[in-house]
Amino acid sequence: MKNIFKISIIIAAFGFFQACDNNLELEPYTALDASVGFKTKQDVDAALLGAYNSIQSSNYFGLQLQVLPDLYADNINHTGTFPTYAQIFNRQVLADNSNIGGLWNTVYVAVNRANNVIASVPTVKDPSFNANNAIGEARLLRAFHYFNLVALFGGSPAGFNKAGGLGVPIYTVPTLSAEDAAPKARSSEEEVWKLILEDINFAVANLAVTNGNGRANKNVALALKARVHAVRNEWALAEAAASEVINSKRHTLLTGANYQNIWLSQNSSEAIWELQFDINNTNSITFWYYPTANGGRNEFTSSNSLRDAHEAGDIRRVVNVSTAPANKTIKYTRVNGIDNVLLIRLAEMHLIRAEAYANLNRTAESLTELNAIRKRAGLSDAAETTTAGLVNAILKERRVEFAHEGLRWLDLRRTGRWNATGLTEDFRARWPIPQREVQTSAGLITQNTGY
Repeated sequence: MKNIFKISIIIAAFGFFQACDNNLELEPYTALDASVGFKTKQDVDAALLGAYNSIQSSNYFGLQLQVLPDLYADNINHTGTFPTYAQIFNRQVLADNSNIGGLWNTVYVAVNRANNVIASVPTVKDPSFNANNAIGEARLLRAFHYFNLVALFGGSPAGFNKAGGLGVPIYTVPTLSAEDAAPKARSSEEEVWKLILEDINFAVANLAVTNGNGRANKNVALALKARVHAVRNEWALAEAAASEVINSKRHTLLTGANYQNIWLSQNSSEAIWELQFDINNTNSITFWYYPTANGGRNEFTSSNSLRDAHEAGDIRRVVNVSTAPANKTIKYTRVNGIDNVLLIRLAEMHLIRAEAYANLNRTAESLTELNAIRKRAGLSDAAETTTAGLVNAILKERRVEFAHEGLRWLDLRRTGRWNATGLTEDFRARWPIPQREVQTSAGLITQNTGY
């Protein structure tokens, strides 16, 4: 995104000076102190661009959240030299892992930028300004950030929405003073979900039908709502939200013959929320995947397990486990970093609805949704008749459909199947709170047990 607006913040409390590689940092182009900005709707829009830019960071969806969850699960192998990635691949993560620390810090920077917008919009006195739409965008972004935090660092080893689940520290006001930025204890998991759903519901009620490519809109909010309820095993609510997106007819599945165009063409009809990159705002994904002969560093490759998860004739196999270059993904092919990143797409809504129908004992409807995705992939219809069989088939479908998109570990966690990766220590189902955050909090932030 161009002309990005950088919000000034108190950074010490979040440990933003934690060591990380400079080539993982994406900085906005311009800066404007929040105390002098936000006087016009143009100021707010600039601030919103800065809020979206946080997600583009290579410490967020510009690399890490596309790669780390699949690396920790079973879709990606580590073939490079970085020891922090080796820890994640070997599922022996230490609390001082700089990749985990950089992710945590960047997400909280993103939370703060969203909070700045939410707090400042009411000060704009312009009758032409759609204040609720702007707040809806910021609150949707904040919900997205807290969802990612609780999905990785919170919950319980058994999954989510269970008694005693842990959350993360909650900040809902901008950190414009030392007092604002003081460390906070972790909230409960339920308190974090409560904030997430309040933000999403506000966004659903107030966001425009469209805000342009890459920006949150009503369907983005509904799609995130469907994902949240699926993670919480609230299947009737998940089905309702997914159905509203599907029934809006604003998005359509690409045909099997055009499957690769979901990524190659960018902003296809299947995209619900697609993070925009260009030559001035690049990501690091292809660079870290591709071999040196193709201009990359060969840090990651597709796993044999992922390759073997594809049925014969599945058109997705060559996309997920490429032949040239070998064993990569061609969801990301531009080494110069201008590949867009799909955050949510229509296929996920069909598979969420399939899983919801299965858990609601609506077998025929579940099969219809599942087989829509299988047919697109060139596969024959599934014929499962039991809830357990359907859920297993859907999770298998999700693995190959969303490979290299950062959803695999979440699926294993939410369904209590994390030990399928070979993990034997249940505490490792949650990632460690970064050590610096614990050490600098004067005892307020507790570490996940086991680390």
